[in-house]
Amino acid sequence: MRILYFDICAIPLFLMILSVCYTRKMTEGTANRLFISLVFLSLVSTLADLGMEIPDNMAPLSETGRVLCCVSTYAYLLLRNATNAILLLFLLALTRTTFLIRRAWAKLLFCLPYLVIVILLAQNPFTHNAFTITAQVGYSRGPLMMAFYGIALLYGIVGFVYCIYCRRYLPANKWAALLGTYLLVHIAVLIQFFHPELLMEMFFTAAGEMMIMLSVMRPEERMDSEVGMLSWASYQSDLRNILRSGEHVQIIVIRISNCREIRNYLGDHEYNLFLSQIARGIRAIRWKYQRRIELYLERPGTVYLIADENEADTLNVGERLLSEAGDPIRRYTDMGVRVEPQVCLIRCPEDIQNAEDIISLGHTFQKLNGRNRAVCRADEIVRSQTFAIEAHIEEILDRAIRDRRVEMYYQPIYDVRAHRFHSAEALARIIDPEYGFISPSVFIPAAEALGYIIAIGDAVLDQVFRFISEHDLNALGLGCIEINLSVAQCMERGLPDKIRALQQKYGVEASQVNFEITETTFATISEVVLENVNELLGMGYSFALDDYGIGYSSIQRVNHLPLKLIKIDKSMLDEVSTDNGRKILEHTVRMMQSIGKQLVTEGAETHDQVRILEEMGSEYIQGFYFSRPLPADDFLRFIRERNGCR
Repeated sequence: MRILYFDICAIPLFLMILSVCYTRKMTEGTANRLFISLVFLSLVSTLADLGMEIPDNMAPLSETGRVLCCVSTYAYLLLRNATNAILLLFLLALTRTTFLIRRAWAKLLFCLPYLVIVILLAQNPFTHNAFTITAQVGYSRGPLMMAFYGIALLYGIVGFVYCIYCRRYLPANKWAALLGTYLLVHIAVLIQFFHPELLMEMFFTAAGEMMIMLSVMRPEERMDSEVGMLSWASYQSDLRNILRSGEHVQIIVIRISNCREIRNYLGDHEYNLFLSQIARGIRAIRWKYQRRIELYLERPGTVYLIADENEADTLNVGERLLSEAGDPIRRYTDMGVRVEPQVCLIRCPEDIQNAEDIISLGHTFQKLNGRNRAVCRADEIVRSQTFAIEAHIEEILDRAIRDRRVEMYYQPIYDVRAHRFHSAEALARIIDPEYGFISPSVFIPAAEALGYIIAIGDAVLDQVFRFISEHDLNALGLGCIEINLSVAQCMERGLPDKIRALQQKYGVEASQVNFEITETTFATISEVVLENVNELLGMGYSFALDDYGIGYSSIQRVNHLPLKLIKIDKSMLDEVSTDNGRKILEHTVRMMQSIGKQLVTEGAETHDQVRILEEMGSEYIQGFYFSRPLPADDFLRFIRERNGCR
């Protein structure tokens, strides 16, 4: 009498796993599909096992019972041994090493043991040397049944050894879960071999697959179930495994540059449907052109495709994606949604051999694409110095702070009424020993994103206070030096104490420093920012609003802010050649003066612009027309010469 309870208990476990897989949309990606196939075949194998054992427990068998038992046994042996091969395939897919068995001889070697199973089952009706089922005795093993166990053991040993070999491809918890599954299942097989009445094998298989789903597959981590694509975490993990294994692939990055605008327009729910339709369009192309492509999503709107290296030219694939994948989202374009995709094609590892550099390129190729084409190749970008800087910006920032390579340049500000230079703006520069001059437009946003901006701000404060202490500003004809404060600095609770310490250290007067804060700081003003500003004002420091004209500050808002100076952004001056642009700038100057604010107009580059600003009555002008930002020594020489100082 066989104990069937283990098999019966295994069925709801398999059904639960399949339910989670489908509700979480885990149908995208080779590893996901293989896992679903593994669970489904295990479920059918369990049903076949029950179909074999239930009649056998009722021997002697009727003819119907004998036929059912016979069919179930063939199905069980065929499907159960298939799960051993699929588990190994799943391990290869999970570690991105399936390319190891793509050659014909490797495929034959992989499938040969299972072909032996098929041959043994095909000849069994004639020889009965694998198993026999009679009405009187029921099921009994034949002399070749050991071959089935041997082949299952062979797949198990290969999988177990390969799992140990692939330790570096997987996090410790996932690796332990896979290794534990192999041990659990094969221990159950051994127990059932010596105690055939205990049908434990399928229950332990279900427990192992449940462990894989919870620890290895982790739907919440591996899938973006709202749109049915593999997640950004999966992309990073698979990319690193590709580089570890040496697999050659082609990566297609599709970046929707205006994705945030689309999300704001559609709302979160409709935007997810929009992304789902994009995925649908890409899948349609995948099936149409028979491509092996995995889809990944990085929110808010970047899709990554990983294709085998032997696929057709990826440039054509990228162009097709732009031209054909738009059909499923036609409804949204009809609603007025404007989609602005750009595509970058990367051959890995030929173009780039480092995962961080590939990820960086996926984020920055739009601004590095010099010709601004819809489809570009990575090999055209990675050779540029700009990409090298973008890809290694964290290393550059770390080195700049560690080795004190943040240098201060000073740009003079011209006093229109006094006809001399009144002050200067201190500007941070980085000159890296490996990559040379690093543009502030590159390192400032990166420092803010990577958490280096406070350290850079501290270096700026220290150097400028030291500069002021070492030179007599009055003798140079300068009233003050302007220092930019970032949003992060303004939100530091210890900012006033830090500045007070520098003031005491260098003996600097508060009136010699004017802090510049952007509109962004005031737009997101918090209690901490307000406390810091008020305390610094109480210490005698003054503030200027930088980049006025590119944000949303109204004249009423500016009037209520504790600002001594307003700096008009270069973008407003650039439009002064047009009638409307000139009127806007002229009205801005008049309004600011009417509420008692002093004005600095930034970005003056030509004599005509300076003349127009003088006619409008702008008090101060800053720009390349007078001078570019200069290193400290060059700045001092310039000021002494232009202000007539000794």
